[in-house]
Amino acid sequence: MSWSFGPDDETQFFAERDRLVAAFEATAGGRGCGWVASQILEFKWGYLGGDLARWGPADVEEILLELYPRKVVLERGDESEVIAGFEGLLVFLASEGILAEDQAGRVIEAVRSLSAVFVRAMADESRWGVGKRLLGGASAEGVDVTDQAGLERWMTDFNQKSFAERGRILGPSPVDAAAARMIGPLPPVVLAPEAELAAAAAETVWVRRVTGLAQWVGDGKALTDRGNLKLADAKALVESLSTGDRVDEVIGDHTYRTRSASELPGLDLAFRLAVESGVLAVDGRRLVAGERADALDDPLTLAYGVLLAMLQRVGPVQHRWRVDTFGWGWYAADIDAELPLILVGLYRDRSPAPVEELAEDMWSMLLGSYDLDDLDPSKLDHHRRLVFDATRLALHRLEEVGVLAVTGVTEAPAAYGGVERSGGDVDLTSLGFWAVQRFASRITEAPVAGALADLEAPDLLHKAGDLPDALATAELDAWVARRPGTAAEKLVAALPEAGETERALAFRALLRIGASATDAAAALALHPVLAAYVTVWRVDTLVADPAEMDCSADPERFVRLLAAVLDLWGPHALSAWLSPAAGASGVPDMLGRAWRVRLPETDAVLATLGATYPDKYAAKAARTALHPTAAAAAAGSATPDELPSRPAEHRPVPARAGS
Repeated sequence: MSWSFGPDDETQFFAERDRLVAAFEATAGGRGCGWVASQILEFKWGYLGGDLARWGPADVEEILLELYPRKVVLERGDESEVIAGFEGLLVFLASEGILAEDQAGRVIEAVRSLSAVFVRAMADESRWGVGKRLLGGASAEGVDVTDQAGLERWMTDFNQKSFAERGRILGPSPVDAAAARMIGPLPPVVLAPEAELAAAAAETVWVRRVTGLAQWVGDGKALTDRGNLKLADAKALVESLSTGDRVDEVIGDHTYRTRSASELPGLDLAFRLAVESGVLAVDGRRLVAGERADALDDPLTLAYGVLLAMLQRVGPVQHRWRVDTFGWGWYAADIDAELPLILVGLYRDRSPAPVEELAEDMWSMLLGSYDLDDLDPSKLDHHRRLVFDATRLALHRLEEVGVLAVTGVTEAPAAYGGVERSGGDVDLTSLGFWAVQRFASRITEAPVAGALADLEAPDLLHKAGDLPDALATAELDAWVARRPGTAAEKLVAALPEAGETERALAFRALLRIGASATDAAAALALHPVLAAYVTVWRVDTLVADPAEMDCSADPERFVRLLAAVLDLWGPHALSAWLSPAAGASGVPDMLGRAWRVRLPETDAVLATLGATYPDKYAAKAARTALHPTAAAAAAGSATPDELPSRPAEHRPVPARAGS
C-alpha cells in the first residue's frame, strides 16, 4: 500500500495513524509511548510531506527543535519519553517494512544526537508558538485547558487585555501588535541548516564579546558602588575583548583620563547586553552568572538573546546617547523603535535597501513626529546629519550582531577629522532571516519552507503542486539548495511525467538555477511539449540565440511557445513575446494561422492576447482568430487569412523577454 498521505487524505491518514499507534503500543518499545507516536506521525503528515516511508535527519530536526518546542506542552522530564518514543516508532516502522533498515538507522542516530539539544529547545521560551504560550498562560491562571468552555472564556478575557499584558504571555517580539497588523503575512523563507547558523552566530562580534565577558566573570566579580565594572578590570577587558575603546585617550597635548568603565562604549555595551540577555546578572555589588547562562553553550540561542536585548532593552542609538548633556540624541528612542520594522521589511522584500534611503525615511518619520519648523535651516541640517549618522550606527551594530550585511559604503576623510561614510546597501544575512522569522512568527504568519527537501524530484513536484504558490516556490528553492550540482538534472528527468502545475514549478526552479542548468535542459529540446518551455528558459537565462524565439511559418510552435510563456509568467508576459515569436511572418499572419492549431492551449493564448495586448490591432486580430466563423459572418466577406493589419512600426525585443 501507499504510505504517502496528502492534505486531502485526512480520513485515510487518521485511520492509518490510529492503526499504527495501536500496533506500536503492543510492542515492547511502544508501551506507554503511543501518545508520542501519534504526535510524531501527525507532524509528519501535517508539516513534513506526509510520506511515512521517507524520513531523514532534517525531519528529526524539524520535529524536535521546531515543532515540539513551538506546539507541545510537556511536563518536566517528559523529554526523555519523547526521545524514547521517537526511536521506538522508527524501529517499529522498520520492522513493519514501512521504513528501510538503513534509513531507519540513520534517522535513529539523528534522534539520539539531538536529545540534549531537544531538552534545551523545549525550555527556550523564545521557540514557543502563540498557541503554546496561550495554553501555558491559561494553565498558569488555573484554567483546565481540557475544558473547552472554560478555555474560550479565558480567551475572551485575554483579548480584552492591553498589548503589554498580552505580551507577558505571548513572549518577546520586537514588533508590537499594532505594527503586526500593518505588516500582514510574510512570504515563506528557506532557512540555512542549523549547524551553519550556529557557526555564523559563534563568530559574531557580540556573541564573542558577551561569551568572553561571561568567562571572565566566572563565579563572580565585584562591581563599583554605581554598578559598573571596576576601572582596572575594564582596562584589561578592553584588550581581551577587542572592544576598540580608547582608555585615557590622548588628543593633541591633552590626555583625557578614563574615570569609569561606563565611559568605554564598546565594553559598556557588552556589559549591558550580557545583563539584559540574562547571561549575567547584577547581584548587589557583584556580577554573577544569570538565569540564561546556559545559552553560552548554544551560540544560536545566545545570538538571538543578544539581538532581543539590543532591540528591546538597550537600543544601539540610545546606548550611544546614554549620556546626553546637550540633548543631541533626542531622536534615539525613535530610531531604535524603527529597527525591527526595517528588519521585517528586508525579510519581506528579499532585496537590499540603500542605507541612505533608510536614513532619509528615518528623518521623514521624525519630521512628521516633531515640530521642527522653528529651527534655523543650518541647525536643521545639522540634526539631519546626526540622524543619518545614528542610522548608520544602528545598522552597524546589527551587522555586529550578525543579522545584517552592509556593503558598498564609501569612506572619505571628514572635514574635522574622523571618517565620513556615504552610500552602501544593507541586506539580511542567513542568520538575519532565521532571527526575523523567529520573532515575526510570534505576531504574524511567517512560514518556513524545507519540509519537502528530502523527497525525490517526482514526489517533490507532486507535493509542491498542492501548496500555495509562494510556499511551493520556497519548497523548491530549499530542495535545490540541498542538491548543488544535481538538482537541474533531477528536475529535468521528472518533467516528462509531470502535470501542468508541476511542470510550471519545475521550470521556474530551473530558471532560478540559471545558466548552469543548460546541459540538463538540452535533454528536452526535442520534446513535443516541453521544447517550448526550454526555449522560454533559454531566453530568460540569456543563453539563447534571438532566432530561437522566431516561429515564422510554424503556427503550432508559435502557439506552444506562447502557451509556455503564459504558463510560466502569466498573461502580461505575452505582450513582450508576441512580436518576437511571430518573427518574419508578422503578428497578423501568425494570428491568422493560429486558430487552425488544434491544441488545448490555442484558445487560452488567443483569448489572453485579445484581452491584454496593448496594441488594439493585434488584440482585435487575436479575438477574431479566436472566433473566426463569427468574425467572418460579421465582416460579410472577411476570412481568417484577411485579419486586420496596421501600419508597420518597429517594436524592440526586450532584453529579458519573460521578465
